[in-house]
Amino acid sequence: MESEGASFSVYVKGQKVVDLWGGYADKQAARTWKENTISVVFSATKAVAALCIALLADRGRLEYDDLVSKHWPGFAKNGKENITIEWVMSHMSGLHYFDEPITKKMASKHNLMRKVIEDERPKLPPGTKFSYHTFTYGWLVDQIVRHTDKKKRGIGQFLREEITKPNGMMVAYRNAG
Repeated sequence: MESEGASFSVYVKGQKVVDLWGGYADKQAARTWKENTISVVFSATKAVAALCIALLADRGRLEYDDLVSKHWPGFAKNGKENITIEWVMSHMSGLHYFDEPITKKMASKHNLMRKVIEDERPKLPPGTKFSYHTFTYGWLVDQIVRHTDKKKRGIGQFLREEITKPNGMMVAYRNAG
């Protein structure tokens, strides 16, 4: 399905200068991709999350080779004691899924997610193998941001206040839930 349809827009100084779309939203149903077709972009935000961590590193709030537990002591249990920030960022922490089912109600509660992560065990020996953190990356990085930012902001607030707003960027957000 990923190669069946897509859209792409570019804005310069608030003006749309490129707006392309084409292919199929659902080829089997012969439903074409339209200007307003909504798509899932899970991993598109991983680069933005990495930018937040890079800014914190640039400001001296963390080093990539720091243990996560240096900044977040509650993380240091259940085999996670030696996981570095670098391993989280490069999908090598072994935390590519959580044993505890994450409900819709839990997903937006950072204190609940902090506890879930603290109680988890790595599924692979940390630092030994790449294991794409499809669903866990955002929650892991959010907690690293919360534990290293001087103001203890979550990643969304940090992004708005430190990156998008100061640079005059408008960011659209749609809650699919």
